[in-house]
Amino acid sequence: MNYRDIIVNLEENKRKLVERLEKKDLTREEYESIQNSIQNYDYIIELTEMNHFERGNIN
Repeated sequence: MNYRDIIVNLEENKRKLVERLEKKDLTREEYESIQNSIQNYDYIIELTEMNHFERGNIN
């Protein structure tokens, strides 16, 4: 996979979690777990971008 494919995939997974978070019938544990997963995706996206741009593959 190239950089763009990875970012699109990560962003899509994060978007699905955000949609799940909008449901009103989540337990507190489910809500917190989804929030943590979203934060993890943000971190992974940030690391992926740092890795990509550090290698000089700016397009």
